Amino acid sequence: MKRMTALFLAALLAVSLSVPAAAAEEPEEETGQTPEVVLWEPDEPVQADEGDDAPAEAAEEEAAAEEEAAAGMDADLAELVRQVKKTLRIDDGYTELTNDFYDGVTPYWSLSWSDDARRLNVDVREDGTVLSANFWNDSGDTDRFYGFDPAFPAPTRAEAEEQAEQWLARLFTEPETGRVDSVATVLGTKGNYRFSGVVEKNGLPSPVTFALCIDGTGLTSFYRSDSYGGYVGELPKAEAAVDKTVGAKGLAGAVELELQYVSDGEGHASLRYVPVGPTTVVDAQSGEAVDMDALYETIGGGTGGVGMYARDAAAEETMAMDDAGPALTEMEIASIDNYGDVMSQDEIDASLRGLTALGLDPFTMQLCSYSMDGDTGDVTAALRYTAPMTREELYGYTVGGYDLSAGMELELVIYKYITVNAKNGALKSVHTTYPLWEKDPEVTMTQAVRDRAAENFLSLAAPELAKETELCTLKGYNEGDAVTYAQVHEGYFYPDNYLSVTVNPASGTVDAFTCRWEDVKFGAAEEPVTAKEAASAYTKALDVTLGYVAWPVDITLAENAVYADLLEQGYTYVEELRLGYYYDGADRVLGVDGVTGEAVTVEDEQAWRVFDYDDLEDVSQAEQIEALAQAGIGFDGGSFLPEAELTMREAATLLLQADGETVPAETEDGDLLERACWRGFVTAEDWEPDGTVTRMEFIRMLLCASRYGDAARLLNDKADEGYEAIAKALGMDTSKPGEPVTRAAAAEMLYRFMDR
Repeated sequence: MKRMTALFLAALLAVSLSVPAAAAEEPEEETGQTPEVVLWEPDEPVQADEGDDAPAEAAEEEAAAEEEAAAGMDADLAELVRQVKKTLRIDDGYTELTNDFYDGVTPYWSLSWSDDARRLNVDVREDGTVLSANFWNDSGDTDRFYGFDPAFPAPTRAEAEEQAEQWLARLFTEPETGRVDSVATVLGTKGNYRFSGVVEKNGLPSPVTFALCIDGTGLTSFYRSDSYGGYVGELPKAEAAVDKTVGAKGLAGAVELELQYVSDGEGHASLRYVPVGPTTVVDAQSGEAVDMDALYETIGGGTGGVGMYARDAAAEETMAMDDAGPALTEMEIASIDNYGDVMSQDEIDASLRGLTALGLDPFTMQLCSYSMDGDTGDVTAALRYTAPMTREELYGYTVGGYDLSAGMELELVIYKYITVNAKNGALKSVHTTYPLWEKDPEVTMTQAVRDRAAENFLSLAAPELAKETELCTLKGYNEGDAVTYAQVHEGYFYPDNYLSVTVNPASGTVDAFTCRWEDVKFGAAEEPVTAKEAASAYTKALDVTLGYVAWPVDITLAENAVYADLLEQGYTYVEELRLGYYYDGADRVLGVDGVTGEAVTVEDEQAWRVFDYDDLEDVSQAEQIEALAQAGIGFDGGSFLPEAELTMREAATLLLQADGETVPAETEDGDLLERACWRGFVTAEDWEPDGTVTRMEFIRMLLCASRYGDAARLLNDKADEGYEAIAKALGMDTSKPGEPVTRAAAAEMLYRFMDR
């Protein structure tokens, strides 16, 4: 009722203001679906010789078998549809049903109900397990607004949680249960609650996750992560042959940490022990610690595809030149002055050809574009060179591949993309692409020769930076074709600053070069904790968990002949679920501080953020503040400080959060201002991050970018009559408009707006 009153009042204020009706929203098109199954049709029956009844009898038996199979399929599908209708409570009002069957590792049916206003898509396995369900309902509501329009979902959180519990009980049957780990409140006029978590099997966690959404109409969508794939074989019982101490010992024994400098993202770097070991699982039956990375690489390494190189966008850039016209502003002149000392295309080309290791003699420069960094004024030149590949210059590729491509009349062109600092010619990057795909295995270069060639190149291309680097010996570096040198400080590597070179083994020229370097302030390196102490702190920060683990199985081996039918379909391995011990939350433990010896952790980005306060007792707005907190709208620190005067920084934070943004406490004011200005909450001229906000100023910030903003501005803007009238209609307290608004009062006004 409040919303209707406010909209009616806004219409009166606007007089002729109207919102054009939007077209009915169409459901999103499904992608990634396999083509519709084409049923096999038998050929014409073979004519039997007279007196020979065997072929005729065989044909009759075959036809009977086909008829029986078809009838069985119909019966199975009918039972499946009944089961799905019961599980999802599908009414009889739909007017059409289509059914598609998709074969594979875990076959499933795709069922689609529809009528004039509704559509329901369900993917379900043959045993009745619902994999996904999506409901669309065209309510005919044309009152849509695409600006700032947050609103609480129709049901309360408690009501949605009760519904979710009921749905999970219907969607999961023994031995499966759905364990909810997080609840997200998705705000908006069509908002919902999103429940996500893990599918437990026999009471233990599994790699399968799920998401379930509920709004005012009930269940709107459900999805399992194993929807279009799955795990084969029989599910093992939840009985481990070895206990947790064995699992913990095996996991701890596989931990590998390396001490290196790590950036904090704000120009500082500190020593940290970083985990570099493999993903390890301890088999709960044998007690063996298994390197899962190596296992997948061994089994799945045979699959792959032809990589395609996306051309550097800067290399394709064209520059538009304007004729002399209006006078230039000081800002425009300053920007143009950045090009005053830029090298010409010919100068850059000559400088690059002076680096003989680039091998540019047979190449022709085709493009040289310039781009400026608006923040620093630096100008980068992006060049593209081309050269035809000949039979004499194969650069380590096979003659057979060349002859085949030439026979197909393909254009065999080598591309070399180079970027440099356009003011001093300093090399930034090199990338070379070849038209062939098959390398000659006999063309090789020893590691010593490769490293020496890379070192010589760096001494010429980046001499000053090269002096600060050493060949990186950290795990995972220099194991392929590229040679990587990382910055060293006080004897420890800082791998975020590095120089990388790839040398062609046939020509000895540089195929690739990358320079990543930023100024950084290094923290203390005196007396770091020992590797043993770091390993102990790291393992203590992790939980040893018994659960089901995805386990790859090589089905090309004779002992796995049970999967022969999948082998015939082209699969080389499948995944089973096996019982194992593993570290839960390893992705949230980034390592161990090299100086303090404490584990470095990060919040789980998948967990929905809510706020919890310790100072809301006897606060009249506590219910509204807590409702906002559950929706991810609030302040860090554990205390709300309800009587504190609201600052503009805090006001912008609340409104951005209401618009679906995440605003950490450490967000810089410049970033906050940019985001708030883009949404229309503030202007750069009015921005005073530490200044207090009056009640009317907060009302203006709240309403100006909303559906009510245009109507409110039609009256005398300075007197705020329009804003005040609409705020009253929405149930907000507009008394004392010129006095600073408290945090609690602002929260209540935001709640009233969202609860309209």
